[in-house]
Amino acid sequence: MRNNSTNFVAGTVIPARVINVAVDTVFLYSQTSGQYAGKGIYMMDNNAVGGSSGQGGLELNSNVTAGFGIGFNTFPIDLAGSQGDNVEIVGFEVSSGVNIFGNFGYPQKQDAISSYQWIGTAMVQGKCTYQLKIGVSVGGAPMKYFWWDPFFNCTS
Repeated sequence: MRNNSTNFVAGTVIPARVINVAVDTVFLYSQTSGQYAGKGIYMMDNNAVGGSSGQGGLELNSNVTAGFGIGFNTFPIDLAGSQGDNVEIVGFEVSSGVNIFGNFGYPQKQDAISSYQWIGTAMVQGKCTYQLKIGVSVGGAPMKYFWWDPFFNCTS
């Protein structure tokens, strides 16, 4: 997974697109770590009306606009938060197609006070597949890691 801390992302960015990933923590934790193509991961963004597709599935195809920010969050689905489950984004990579983030917009992990776990800025028009890697822990158990390949379609 790429983690290039030299890219610039302003601290006060309010993203135009927000991608949320809800994770059935107990189900996913019972699976083998690695590339994932099963159930239990539910992606959605705030642009269904703008043509994003795959809402609620594993492979969201998000329509985004060049020049605008994209925020990423993950959430555990557990017993009303009582299990102490944790889900976090641990890596992000453009795996094929156009790097819509260009030289300066690549998603970066945010500090604990941010409303978003990762923020990037779409800079270049095009289509790409990206890889999102998450860590999942149930009830304080050691993290297991999973990744999969959703999509972006960036227009002007």
